[in-house]
Amino acid sequence: MLVLVLVLVANLARAADAPSTPGRVDEAARFAELVRAGDKARAAGKLSEAVSAYSAALQIRRDARIRGRLGLVALEAGATAEAVGFLLDAIMDGHGAPPAEQRQIHEAYLRARPLVCRLDITVSHLGAEVRIDGELEPGARTKNDFFVFVEPGKHEVRASLPGFADAIVNVEAPKGERAPVALNLTPLPAPSSPPAPEPPAASRPASSARSSTPGSKPRRWTPFVGTTVIYSAVSPLPAFGAVAFSEWPVGEVFSWRLDVRGAFSPRDESVSVRGALVGAWPGFCGTARWFSGCLLAVGGAINRSRIIPAVSEWQRFLGFGAGAMAAVPLGPLNVRILLDAVVLVDNYPLVVGGGPAGWSDNQIMAGLSVMAAVR
Repeated sequence: MLVLVLVLVANLARAADAPSTPGRVDEAARFAELVRAGDKARAAGKLSEAVSAYSAALQIRRDARIRGRLGLVALEAGATAEAVGFLLDAIMDGHGAPPAEQRQIHEAYLRARPLVCRLDITVSHLGAEVRIDGELEPGARTKNDFFVFVEPGKHEVRASLPGFADAIVNVEAPKGERAPVALNLTPLPAPSSPPAPEPPAASRPASSARSSTPGSKPRRWTPFVGTTVIYSAVSPLPAFGAVAFSEWPVGEVFSWRLDVRGAFSPRDESVSVRGALVGAWPGFCGTARWFSGCLLAVGGAINRSRIIPAVSEWQRFLGFGAGAMAAVPLGPLNVRILLDAVVLVDNYPLVVGGGPAGWSDNQIMAGLSVMAAVR
């Protein structure tokens, strides 16, 4: 019974993601009083009272330390999925907590995280109501890309929005891993006027207003394709081409990425140099909501050619740099926008007969890529 209470409290606390501005002077005193009551109940082993006190305190002020303590209580009571969510919040936002409490929360998270599954949920339309196994996720109305932790096993995830057919995904949540859930809402057809009479119940066809997508084995990587522009190092003019991209999650915040690009530039009228490039950009990224920052390496081959004097030369290249990536849901698509810059280990000049053939550039290579994948 306590686990059920904890689940309900977890939803209530998630609804307080946007803290309210205190309206009375005594709210700070009330917050401190509730925290003391929660700490006292927790020390006495009265877990239900501790949950109530901590949850009431979080309605006054979002405090990472209190979310961490609530996570520890939830974990002790057996509500592992709810506990992991609170503990992760405390780890990411609770840098002001005492070191001993930070260690306790971090160790609890490491013990509990392999026991649950993270659902990475994307919703095609903002403002939709999302339910997991019939239980409302209040924070979903203000964002269409979020995650929740659930117990391993089968779960039904449903998105509802007036004027749209419900989107339903049945997912098998693997223990200790992550599973993507894409909820694509489709508009309902406009009602005819006047409405046609309904057939008798015995002959009425089954309703198709609700779409159900059975869950499949979750993918650990997602391929994206798109276009890219590369400036400098290839030729005097920008090079245009194609890019293929994928990423592999490592825990909750970090991921490996790899994109492969091929591009070529038009010939410049002044020096008649044309460039082509094929390369790979591996990287390690940290993500916060929709934004990622990445450390990058790059390697591949550059070809430059010129008509007069006639020269065409392939050169291997290597470099290191950094980049930024934004994730933008767009209808049925997941869009990624990449902007990066790398410093090459050499300037790789175009030469002929032992001397320069009219063009060499600096060692900085910048790129802009826009890619998409179907949810």
